[in-house]
Amino acid sequence: MNILKKIITGIGVLAALLCALIILSAINPGITETLSSLVSGAGLPSQGEETEEESEEFLPEEESALYDAPSDTSSEAESEDNSALLEEDGETDSGQSVQRQPEEPERGGSNTGSGGERVRGMNGYEPPAESDVKVPEAVSGKSGYQPITEKSEELPDAEGGEYTSDLGYGETGDNLSFDSIFYPYYQMLDPKGQHLYRQIYANAAAYNAAFVPIEAVPVSELKDVIMAVYNDHPELFWLNTVFTCKYDQNKICAELELEFNMTLEELTASSKTFYNITNEILSQVQGLSVNEKERRLHDILIERVEYEKGADKNQSAYSALVDGKSVCAGYARAYQYLMQRLGIPCFYCTGYAGTDHAWNIVGLDDGYYNVDVTWDDTEGGQYDYFNKTDEAYADTHVRRELSVNLPKCEGLRYAVQ
Repeated sequence: MNILKKIITGIGVLAALLCALIILSAINPGITETLSSLVSGAGLPSQGEETEEESEEFLPEEESALYDAPSDTSSEAESEDNSALLEEDGETDSGQSVQRQPEEPERGGSNTGSGGERVRGMNGYEPPAESDVKVPEAVSGKSGYQPITEKSEELPDAEGGEYTSDLGYGETGDNLSFDSIFYPYYQMLDPKGQHLYRQIYANAAAYNAAFVPIEAVPVSELKDVIMAVYNDHPELFWLNTVFTCKYDQNKICAELELEFNMTLEELTASSKTFYNITNEILSQVQGLSVNEKERRLHDILIERVEYEKGADKNQSAYSALVDGKSVCAGYARAYQYLMQRLGIPCFYCTGYAGTDHAWNIVGLDDGYYNVDVTWDDTEGGQYDYFNKTDEAYADTHVRRELSVNLPKCEGLRYAVQ
């Protein structure tokens, strides 16, 4: 009898609980969903659970171009031996010690702050005072570098200040990535800038001058991206230093137009000549050590190139290598291109040397060196500006803009006294 009473009491309690649950569910339907998820085994969502996909990582690889450069005339083993530098406390496959650039560099291009003070580069370079620069008489006037120049043009009014272009993106460059050892300017940009850099490079390589920027970039930020592409890629010898940005009322670039120094038909023939000549030059340094190749290419350019301020296409490697006449920009970009082909890190460095000027920074196994082939193309002064430290250059050369972020030049083993 007692057992029967307990059973009846239990049934009553369960019935009461069920009625209470029904009433609560009617008031708050979310309770039903929660119970259902628990019963089904799905569980409750974790607090702060992330659902966004990770951003794509671009790994270093060879760049693409309108015309594929012929394979290097030196052996594969030599190319591996020549790849040096931007890794700290590491070694290349050939056992050569290397240095690494900072993985998270501070972004920024100018070498002066808002108050006019000199700004230290991301690798520790401190620009000397330009007022202290003294240009030796023997090299006075041997410059000719033309900075990246923007032509701005405001587009017609549009509702909300926005403008819809008839142009497309052209080549997006989404399949491209750039090795930090040879393309340091790419690494100086933020992810948005790098995305735009890839698009600009791809369109320039495809000889497509006008397109819509793939990123919404203010006019004020576009110049550094163009500069990064230009400074990293001497093989784009048809790309001029002038570009046009058409912007809307919000100061966002809606159309970008590059400027080329030759027609597509001319480029087809010129490319064959360019690569044939560079292959012939590179064949002259086969079998040499890395520093011997560096010196020999420096000497070859001095032998082959004549400084001429009014030379055609004088901001390009083409003017120096094919025409044999150029200014500092042509010398420096020709040297950069030849060294890149050999797998030796060589950067295009721009700044002030009494006026706008361009030279190179070269990476060897013990560090980086300044090289000014233009100023060395002087009677009796063939190595006055070859393989020098930043300290040795402080009285004559001052880096500007993005070039302040290139590595400091402190190598000593291969310095020429």
